[in-house]
Amino acid sequence: MDRGLFHLLYSIAFLFFCATHLHSQNSLDQIINDMTRNHQGLPHGVPTSYSWYTGPRIGTPVPPAGWTAAIGWGQVYEWVEGNPATNTRVQIKDMEMYYLSKADHQWHLLQEARTVFGWAYVEDFVNDKHKTADTRMEADSSISVTCGDGYNFHFWPQQGRTLFPVNDVDACFVTVQARLVLDDPMGVDDRDSARYLLNVGGDWWLDLDAQWDQWKTNRDMGIGRFRFVSSEWSSFNMITLSVERTRENPPPFRTKTRVAAVQKEDHDTFCQIYPNPIHDLATLTYKLYNRQSVQVELFNIQGQKLKSLFNGVLPAGDHILTIHTNDLVTGVYFCRVLCGNLTMGAKMVVVK
Repeated sequence: MDRGLFHLLYSIAFLFFCATHLHSQNSLDQIINDMTRNHQGLPHGVPTSYSWYTGPRIGTPVPPAGWTAAIGWGQVYEWVEGNPATNTRVQIKDMEMYYLSKADHQWHLLQEARTVFGWAYVEDFVNDKHKTADTRMEADSSISVTCGDGYNFHFWPQQGRTLFPVNDVDACFVTVQARLVLDDPMGVDDRDSARYLLNVGGDWWLDLDAQWDQWKTNRDMGIGRFRFVSSEWSSFNMITLSVERTRENPPPFRTKTRVAAVQKEDHDTFCQIYPNPIHDLATLTYKLYNRQSVQVELFNIQGQKLKSLFNGVLPAGDHILTIHTNDLVTGVYFCRVLCGNLTMGAKMVVVK
């Protein structure tokens, strides 16, 4: 079968699957367990002297005085005893970070991203050595990744750091969703034997542009529990509150009811492409609820950025962008719209 046609059929099948399955369901008990229980499995290549080797911990729960930026992050490792699977990837999506306000005692969204970005770092992070990761963009604008051979996958929201209200942060909560998918859908399904571990955490930064300087310009909020990734969607969490305060101040988390509401809201604001499939040109439509900076980018199915379609500031309202496909070959592509902390995306099929 032609490789381009194979990817097209796979993407269509994947979209159908996504449309008929609910996302993972998180719970308060799961969030607490992710900060109190030892790791479900130990990460490969991490020295036993590291404070997060055997279990989660809270680091610096509130930002140092005068610091202004923060970021949520996550990491994927192979299990210390090995990972026999060779046809399995870890799909990651919907990373969110919230802060608990001192002023109103409510949780507020700081970051959200369907698409995460990251590098393959040496497992012990010595000398900050890293290289390009084996990532692939999936049909819903999320990514999947593999790791191993002495490297992990360290990731964060595509948009990078974000500002927080100075002197108002009482705690932070980071969550992300992940599951196992096949590298080659026509190959052997070895997900049951896969041994990938994932956890999340967060960092405070001096400001948006500070460079890493041996922990002088950043401090970690905390590190959550490593759990094995399975073929079902699951949420992975980190919170900087004690168990008692977490129960008193439960953070926002995905339930089946909330997911249904989020999907309806996303449908109302999601960018759409028409016509689709496309022969020569199409229109991308999307809605903004306030004036903000917007970037529109085009990617191929391997997750490689092909070109920027728009970069500028737009007012609130409905927007239309014409996309010319004369220079594209037959295949599946993705348009990604970055606006503030929100990432929207739409799949498009080009047929010549």
